[in-house]
Amino acid sequence: MINIIKKMDQTVTNFINNNAAEQQLPVVIALNDQCNEVDLCQLCKLSSLDAVSYQLKEVKQITGKLCRHTLGQLQNHPDVNFIHYDYKVRANLNTATAAIGSREINNNFGLTGKGITISVIDSGIYRHYDLITPANRIVGFADFVNGQTVPYDDNGHGTHVAGAIAGNGTASSGTYRGVAPEANLVGVKVLDSQGNGSLSNVVAGIDWSIANRSKYGIRVINLSLGADPYTSYTNEPLAQACEKAWRTGIVVVAAAGNSGPSGTIDTPGFDPIILTVGAVNDRNTIPLTDDIPGDYTSSKPTVDGFIKPDIALPGTNITSLISPNSVLANQNPQNKVGNQYLTLTGTSMAAGVASGAVALLLQAYPPLTPDVIKVRMIEASRYFAPDFSGYSILTTLFNMTRHYNKI
Repeated sequence: MINIIKKMDQTVTNFINNNAAEQQLPVVIALNDQCNEVDLCQLCKLSSLDAVSYQLKEVKQITGKLCRHTLGQLQNHPDVNFIHYDYKVRANLNTATAAIGSREINNNFGLTGKGITISVIDSGIYRHYDLITPANRIVGFADFVNGQTVPYDDNGHGTHVAGAIAGNGTASSGTYRGVAPEANLVGVKVLDSQGNGSLSNVVAGIDWSIANRSKYGIRVINLSLGADPYTSYTNEPLAQACEKAWRTGIVVVAAAGNSGPSGTIDTPGFDPIILTVGAVNDRNTIPLTDDIPGDYTSSKPTVDGFIKPDIALPGTNITSLISPNSVLANQNPQNKVGNQYLTLTGTSMAAGVASGAVALLLQAYPPLTPDVIKVRMIEASRYFAPDFSGYSILTTLFNMTRHYNKI
């Protein structure tokens, strides 16, 4: 009989070898697609110390705090693919819509993202005037941090990203409008008031989005968050959860990270399947000739050697929605634009712009698959900036797609 030793990351291995029997370690357990989650959950309770947090049916993962005895048993179980420490994630924070051509697309093509829902997995979402007037476009909310049922955002990051995606600019007479101003949004809170969270909560948010994709019409997941990767994407629970969403037909958009050109791409953006977005500085001008890559954008090859990001969009000095009395609003009073808006910089903002662009494309061509969407975005982007996976110019993107689809 062959003894199959399942892989686990170094943190889990060290815990099993060096910690007392009564201690627990928070972990995420990736299962194979044929497993029986109910049986596995029972197996995860071999000890009275074990506590299972989530049984995630869509992404085939279990999260919880387990003792060394149970972890030692699970490493040999045939249904367990990988055991990963439940690490911490963070928000990727460090004139955009005109520069990428969204106003022209909104006005000339009549595309506004209407009928498309984006799941913003972040710090929550505030019921901002630009999202609920003239109609409430926050169609769903899930809170994996505090268990609240009414939309809120005590950090402010998620609201700012949501505004870059789908704010309609009502409170500014259209000045600060997102890329897809009639798209619907689902707020999934996985980050706390300080913009921090856990791997397990983010994976749970993805699982929830997959499970509710038909109910809310979710076609896009925006992940303006990340963490330093310590293992290949093939074993990384967050990356694998994103791939599960991708295979169900949801376009997953992830921020590259803000560790600069010498820093590697964050997880989940380091996964080669999903759409990873870096940032450019449009210098607050519409012409493209003076745009430069954001010096904060992570762009070093991934731990698996892949070249990322796939595209880059404006992410510097993005003015978007404010969540009043949130941590970001209180920490950055100098960045407030009136009482309704806030200016921030980061690949988070660029990812939001990209998610809005994806919503416009899906409104125009609903049958397009995530793979086709990604290819079209990259093609349009590189047409303009071959030396740096440049920003996607929406007019080119739509003309290209119209040609491909013989429309």
